[in-house]
Amino acid sequence: MWILKEIFLGFSAICFGFVVAGGFLAFISLIGVLQRLASITKTARHMVLYENSLIYGAIAGNLLSLYTPSVPIGANWLIFPGLFGGIFAGCLAGAIAEVVNVIPIFSRRISLRKGIPYLVYALAFGKGIGSLVQFFLLYHVQ
Repeated sequence: MWILKEIFLGFSAICFGFVVAGGFLAFISLIGVLQRLASITKTARHMVLYENSLIYGAIAGNLLSLYTPSVPIGANWLIFPGLFGGIFAGCLAGAIAEVVNVIPIFSRRISLRKGIPYLVYALAFGKGIGSLVQFFLLYHVQ
């Protein structure tokens, strides 16, 4: 009976992994990181290469997180994951900074005039509560 449980858990993990990866890639494409990067560098003709690189990078990141290779400390090639991770974080931060105008657009669409500070407070409060719940329940901090 334990083998059925293991098969079910493995299948569930794969399905949830696909959902999370799909959501992440959809988020990246929705905020326009690739399009903005291609327009800034004037390399829009290589858009398929950008998209394929994003997909292969996500697959490689998943494989590296599942099957962690043993790397000797001080290996010179560790500069590459750090460099690419920094480039990715910078591009993501730049793209999010460009779409930060979502709150004013949303408030105009739903005709929200007086409650904008409360909306921002609610977002901050929800983020704080979520972080505390994750910290204290997930990591069992006493």
